[in-house]
Amino acid sequence: MKPAALIAAVEQLYNDFNPSVETLDSYISDTLGDCDSPSADPDKIFMKQVLYSCLRYRPGLKAFLKHFFYDNAGSTVRADYNMYMIMLTLALFRIEELGVDMFSKFAFAQEPMKMCKFLTYIFDTSPTSPIMCTVKQEWCKHYDVRFVEDTLISRIRDLTPAMEELCEKLATMAQGIVAAAEEKKAKAGITKLAKKKLTVPNPPNITKPRPRKVPEPMKITNDVKVGAEPHYLDRTSLSEIEDTKLARLAETRSETKKKYETAKEQPFKFHKSLRDNMDEVRREVEEKRNSELKFDMSHRKPLPDFRRFNATVKMNAAAILREDSLFKKKQAEEAKLIKDYEEELRDSTEFYRWRGEMESHDHVMKMEQVASKRMQAEASSRNARDAKERQLVDNKAVADLIKEEGELITKQRKMEVEATIMVNKQLVKEIREVEEKAPRKAESLVFQSRQAIRVSQNAKLKEAWERKLEEDEIEKGRKKDKIMRLRTHIVHKPEVKVFDPTTSAGLGLLDEMSLVEMEERLQINKEREKADEIEKRRGIVAERTLKQAQLSQRIDNIKRIREAAKTANREAREQKKVRNKKMKEIETSKLQVSQVALAEKLMREREEKKADMAALMDEEERRKKNQMFQGAATHQVEETHYDQLLLGAERQAKVKQERAQKAALIYEETKKTARKVVEAEAKTRKLEKAKLYKAKDEEIKEKRHDLLIKQKASVAHKKYNFAVTRTKEQEIKAKMIDRNVYAQSINDMSLTLAKTAKARRTKNNVVSMLTS
Repeated sequence: MKPAALIAAVEQLYNDFNPSVETLDSYISDTLGDCDSPSADPDKIFMKQVLYSCLRYRPGLKAFLKHFFYDNAGSTVRADYNMYMIMLTLALFRIEELGVDMFSKFAFAQEPMKMCKFLTYIFDTSPTSPIMCTVKQEWCKHYDVRFVEDTLISRIRDLTPAMEELCEKLATMAQGIVAAAEEKKAKAGITKLAKKKLTVPNPPNITKPRPRKVPEPMKITNDVKVGAEPHYLDRTSLSEIEDTKLARLAETRSETKKKYETAKEQPFKFHKSLRDNMDEVRREVEEKRNSELKFDMSHRKPLPDFRRFNATVKMNAAAILREDSLFKKKQAEEAKLIKDYEEELRDSTEFYRWRGEMESHDHVMKMEQVASKRMQAEASSRNARDAKERQLVDNKAVADLIKEEGELITKQRKMEVEATIMVNKQLVKEIREVEEKAPRKAESLVFQSRQAIRVSQNAKLKEAWERKLEEDEIEKGRKKDKIMRLRTHIVHKPEVKVFDPTTSAGLGLLDEMSLVEMEERLQINKEREKADEIEKRRGIVAERTLKQAQLSQRIDNIKRIREAAKTANREAREQKKVRNKKMKEIETSKLQVSQVALAEKLMREREEKKADMAALMDEEERRKKNQMFQGAATHQVEETHYDQLLLGAERQAKVKQERAQKAALIYEETKKTARKVVEAEAKTRKLEKAKLYKAKDEEIKEKRHDLLIKQKASVAHKKYNFAVTRTKEQEIKAKMIDRNVYAQSINDMSLTLAKTAKARRTKNNVVSMLTS
C-alpha cells in the first residue's frame, strides 16, 4: 500500500475502535487478521503498531494537539485531528524505526501546507516556542519529567536539522500549488468555449505613427529641512531663571501683605489674646474636659433591671388561638380524670404518690449499690494483681511451646512451597504447549463461521431490499390515485349571509337566543352578581366582628390562667427546693457514714497485715536462734556469705544501670539536636524550593502573557488577511458578472425554477400526508 493509503487505513481503524465494546487485541484480530506470524502482511503489522502507539500515548498526543489547534485555529480543520495524531505518533515515537527518509514519504503523501505548518510547530526548539513552554508543561502532567526531558525533548532537538530541510521542501511544494490555484482563480472560473475560427483581415501597409515622447518623471525629494537653532537660548541660564522666580515670589508676598495692612477693615484685637499663657489655659481646659469623659466604661449607662417591670409582648391571633387550644386540652384532660374517678370510684393521686416514694427508694438503693461496688472494685483490683503475676508465668511457658511449634510450621511451609513451585512449573510447561496450537485452530474455525454468516446475511438483505422496492412502487401508485380522486371533488360555491341581531341562528339548540336577548340577560346577571357581592361583604364584616369579640374573650381568659399558673409554679418551685435540700442532706450523711465504714475496714485490714508480718518475723528469728543453738552456725555463715555476694551483685547491677541511663540520656539529647538540625535544613530547603517555584511561576506567567500577545497579533493578522481575501473574491465575482451577463441571467433563472419546483414538491408531500 502507498503511504497515503496506509495513513487513511490507520485513521479508519482508530475511528472504528470502541474500547467499551471489545478489547484492542480482539479488535485487531477481527479487523486485520494475522499480524504476529513471520508470514504476516507488513502493511498490517505497520497499522497494528501505529494503532497501539496512538492508544498507548493518547494523553500526551491529546495535550499536544489541544495547543496546536488553539495556536493555529485559522489554518487547521478539526476533521484532520486523527490524521495529525497519527503523524505526531510517527514523528515522536516511531521515527527511529522508520527513519527520516521513510517519514518524508508519509509527509509528502499529505497536503504540503498542512504538513509544513505541523512539522514547523513540532520542531521549533526556541526557548519561547510552545513545545518548550506550554506543551512541555502538559506533558509533565502525564509523564515523568526525566522521560520528557531525556526522550521527547532530546529527540526533537536531534531531529530538528533534518526536519527543517523537509519543511523547506514542503513549503516549496505548497507555494507551487498556491500559485496554480491563484492562476485558476484569476481566470474567474470562465471556461474557454470552442469557437469557429474567424476571418483575420490583413491590415494595409500604412505608415506607422511616430511614438510620442514621454517626459521624464518629476523627482520628489523626501528630505526634511530644519532651520538653525535659535540664539535666544544663549541669553539666560537656569540660575538667572531661579533668581527671577524668587524675586517675583517675594514681590507678590509683599504686595499681598501690604494690601491687608492698608485695608479699611482690620481684625479686632482682644485684650486676652495678648497674653502669653494662652497655650497653658487651653491645655488646662482640655484636661478638665477629658477628665469628665468615660470612654473606659463597659456601658455608658447602667443596664436596665428587667425584673422590676414586665416586657411588653404583643400577641397575634395565631398565638392567642394556640394558647387557648392548650388550655382547652388541659381542661379536657382534667375533666377526663374527674369522669374516670366518678365512673371507677378510684383516684390516681395515691398511685402517683406511691410511684414517687418508690422512685426515691430506688435512688437510695442505687447509691448503696454504688458504695458496695466501690468496695468490691477495691478487692477485685487486689485479686487482679495476684492473677496478673500468675498469668505472666503461664504466658512464658505457653510462649516457649508456641516458639517450638512455629519452627516446625515454618519448616513444613517451606517444604509445601517447594512442592507448589514444582507443580506450577510443570503446569506452565503444559499451558505453553497448548497456547502454541489451540489459538490458531480456534481462529480458523471462527473465521470460517463468520464467512458463512456473512454470505447468508448478504443474500437475505438483497431479497428484503427487492421486496421493499416493489412495495414502495405499489404504495406510490395507490397514493397518487387517491390524490387524483380527491381533487375531482373540490368545488367552491359562493355563499352570502345577512346578520339580523333580533333573530337566532335557527339551529334548534336548547339555549339558542338572539344577540339582543343575550345582552339583556347579561345585564340582569350583572345586577344579580352585584347584589350578591354586597350581601357577601356584609356577612364578612359581621363574621370579622364576631371573631374579634371571641379573641378578646380568649385574651381575658388567658390572662386569668397565666396568673393562676404563675402562683402555682412559684409554690411548686419553693417546695422542690426544700425537697432537694433535704435529699441532699440525707445523701451527704449516708456518704459520710459509708466513708467512715470504709476507712475503718481498710485500717483494720492494715493492722491485721502488720500483725501477720510481725508474727512471721518472730517465727523467723526463733528459727534462726534454734539453728544456732543446734550447731547450725556453719550453715548460717554460708548463708551470710551468699547474702553478701547477692548484695554486691545488686550494687554492681545498680551501677551499670545508672551508667546505661546516663548514656541513654546523652543519646537522646544528641538525637534531639540532630533532629533539630535536620528540621532546620529541611525548612531552609523548603523555603528555597518555594522561592524557586515562585520565580518559575512568574517566569511562566510572563512567557504565557507574551505568548498570548503574539497569539492575539497572529489572530488579528489572520482576520486582516481574511478580509482582504474576501474583498478580492467579491471583486472577482463582480467582474465575472460584468463579463458574462447572459450566464448570470441564466443562473438566476435556474435558481428561480429550482425554488418553484421545491415549493411544489413540498406542497405535494403535505397533501399526500393528509390523504394517507
